[in-house]
Amino acid sequence: MQKMVNYMVKKIEGLVGILFITLFLLNILRIGLRYFLGVSWLWVPDFSRLIFIWAVFLGASVLYAKREHLKMDFFVNKMRESTWEKLTLFIDLCLAIFLAILIIEGFKISKIRMRIPFDMWGIPTAYAYTAVPICSAIMFIITINRLINEIIKRRKIWKI
Repeated sequence: MQKMVNYMVKKIEGLVGILFITLFLLNILRIGLRYFLGVSWLWVPDFSRLIFIWAVFLGASVLYAKREHLKMDFFVNKMRESTWEKLTLFIDLCLAIFLAILIIEGFKISKIRMRIPFDMWGIPTAYAYTAVPICSAIMFIITINRLINEIIKRRKIWKI
């Protein structure tokens, strides 16, 4: 399962890079067209918002998978390693429950947002809102993988 997670994270990381480059180039083009030619593309702000939302949520999934997300380590540095290992297991378990709820409720909200279009497009805003449950599902898979690996590691230590 770890290989699958690593493969998935690598592909998502590439996609996030493409999304941010697309966002940057699209907005540079928009500014250039407006400034030099007086042409304004009205669809670009909505499309930029859509790309930005997906890039941020997918990027958060990658950072979480690599354990590079923002974390407060003041208390962690003051704990014994055994205490921190137990706490990590509890945190991952709580996070898995939270992400499961986020997946379920996120799809409910996305279903509601299917009736609400973007300002300049006829497409539903749900395409942006589905970033939440989909990226939560990615983080859920990563969390479950971590829990499984931690349990296997502990079984070897305790010789169960």
